Amino acid sequence: MGARLPRGTTGPRYGPLDEIAWYRGNAQEHVHDVGGRRPNAWGLYDMLGNVWEWCWDLYDAEVYGAYRVLRGGGWSDEHWSCRASVRRRSHPTFQIDDVGFRLARSVAR
Repeated sequence: MGARLPRGTTGPRYGPLDEIAWYRGNAQEHVHDVGGRRPNAWGLYDMLGNVWEWCWDLYDAEVYGAYRVLRGGGWSDEHWSCRASVRRRSHPTFQIDDVGFRLARSVAR
């Protein structure tokens, strides 16, 4: 097990970008297998960079209808785009090699 990461952060990322994400500056123009960079404090890999992740949130239903939110940035994006606060939108049928999704479920207590 590696060193523990801090739970909180005061910046746009949970560590140095080259250590936690694949992006335009280090990805050699392709998607990478999950786990090639350092995870966040909860042990989740590739939360920034590598592929944009579909979110359940609607972007703005009144304006964009069924368009969903994408977050996190992808391997072809510049460094400024790889942070959780950046969001993009697209129709749920959109497919491209730097867009993916993550299944997550809360644990019953």
